Amino acid sequence: MYKDFFGITEPPFSIVPSARFLYLSERHREALTHMLSSLNGGGGFGLLTGEVGTGKTTVLRALVSRLPQETQVAVIMNPSLSTLELLASLCDELGINYSEGATIKTLTDGIYQHLLANHREGRQTLLLIDEAQHLLPEVLEQLRLLTNLETDSIKLLKVVLVGQPELQQLLQQDRLRQLAQRITSRYHLLPLTEDEVREYIHYRLQAVDCLHEVFPPAQTKQIARATGGIPRLINLVCDKSMQLAHQQSTHQLSKELVERACSDVLSWQLPQYSAPGAFEAPSASRKPLAVALAAGVITAVGLGFWSGALSLPGHSTVSQEPAVAVQTPAHNLASVAGDGEQEGVRQPVSAPPTVIQAALTVKPSVQAPPQQLSPEALWLEVVKQARSERLAMQTLYSLWGYSTQLNQANCESGRRVQLSCFSGSGSLEQLALINRPAIVALTEPGGEAYFATLYAIGQEQAELLLAGQRFAVSRKWLSQRWRGEYTLLWRPPLGDNSAIRYGQQGPRVQWLDRQLSQLLGVMPENQDTFEQALLNKLRRFQRAQDLSVDGIAGPRTLMVIDSALNLPGPTLQPEKS
Repeated sequence: MYKDFFGITEPPFSIVPSARFLYLSERHREALTHMLSSLNGGGGFGLLTGEVGTGKTTVLRALVSRLPQETQVAVIMNPSLSTLELLASLCDELGINYSEGATIKTLTDGIYQHLLANHREGRQTLLLIDEAQHLLPEVLEQLRLLTNLETDSIKLLKVVLVGQPELQQLLQQDRLRQLAQRITSRYHLLPLTEDEVREYIHYRLQAVDCLHEVFPPAQTKQIARATGGIPRLINLVCDKSMQLAHQQSTHQLSKELVERACSDVLSWQLPQYSAPGAFEAPSASRKPLAVALAAGVITAVGLGFWSGALSLPGHSTVSQEPAVAVQTPAHNLASVAGDGEQEGVRQPVSAPPTVIQAALTVKPSVQAPPQQLSPEALWLEVVKQARSERLAMQTLYSLWGYSTQLNQANCESGRRVQLSCFSGSGSLEQLALINRPAIVALTEPGGEAYFATLYAIGQEQAELLLAGQRFAVSRKWLSQRWRGEYTLLWRPPLGDNSAIRYGQQGPRVQWLDRQLSQLLGVMPENQDTFEQALLNKLRRFQRAQDLSVDGIAGPRTLMVIDSALNLPGPTLQPEKS
């Protein structure tokens, strides 16, 4: 490729983890220290979270290399497993023999005996689970039970959970509060700073004996801003940049070549998790445009929780000082803060008898509408900005905690991050039952069609997100513009959005039986076959929720179960206790 041209021994920006390229920034070292201290103490769980590509696996590898020799380590890299499969995987990692067809009790007993044997021999047992956000709640509960075996001063099994920020949401569930209380060390890994990006790039180049200043300071800063300091994206952009430099026979990257590399690489990335609440203040050089709308029709509310990664045409982030302040709902945020940090609480939005103004920031490259326009004309400008369904889908992804490129804001991207699209038609009451934000297709009385994201539903009002703003509208106003069509995102059980029917077998049937039994307050059947007892439970649940009583757990029924269980994700109404 470009090795001979730059006189290097191997490509310096491979995304394959290698000890030779191990670069520990201040944040990585701090995360490593936190994890090591938790293992040296008497606690049972450590938690390491971070955005996609921030280097969590790097910290994991560094952690393993620094453990004492008397530590036996089990590493599970793919935790999309049932309770039985996870216990079997743990036995495989620890070298515990078990017979084919072993039960959960048999495997658990074998693990307990092994832990006791390790303790008698002075060995510590450690379980590391990567991508732990995919663990099912019942599997996490089984892990907690495994850590129950202890001496007077120490747990015989210590567990480190490593995952994306959704893992923190998962652990906030009420039924997992016992596990959450056992986490003695938490660390959220942030992206690299601009200075660290420069050091990271130069460190990699020095590791392969590169003698040229391939990336000048201005270009490392350019890469830092384009990638957000995510090491994996830095590697991809730098590798592409060096390929382009080789093609043009230049040993030093220019601004134009880096821009081209960023465009080639970043436009095809999967949605990256971007914790809502990471607000970026608008530039001081940008002047806010005051948008006034008739309060009797619609109320504009400043939207203060958008990630800077979300881009809407003609608008950047909303001013930090909206005319009407509404705190961000806690259940729509991925908590990345440490213990003791307050979360927002939904406040009721009321339409005052006077006109409300909402500050809106406009990019210099876009011509702002004249401020002397009437409220109706200004509203039509907002409608004009909201004509793209992909922009509404971008907004929907942001509520789930993902920022997407515009050309990736589609249902296909959702499937690749364990989210599924569902399109249907119904009433506000039916959407409230599903309790997930949705894209709604609206049409103004004058015939202008546009898309909004339904953000919240109250008794008298609904809240919409469109064109970078948040609006409170009356139900009557919405009914005049909405025919009931919607599209939403949801996370299907065990990653499969197909219906669960009578006669089927497998873990999804077991999952359905457990959840319905919990919701109905009855004992589960503990069988993996969809038989009459489960059919009766399903019909009873459907009848209670005013669903079609067809005895089939289709997407609508599964989404209502999801809502009733308060599973992680953004909701249209305050979370049920």
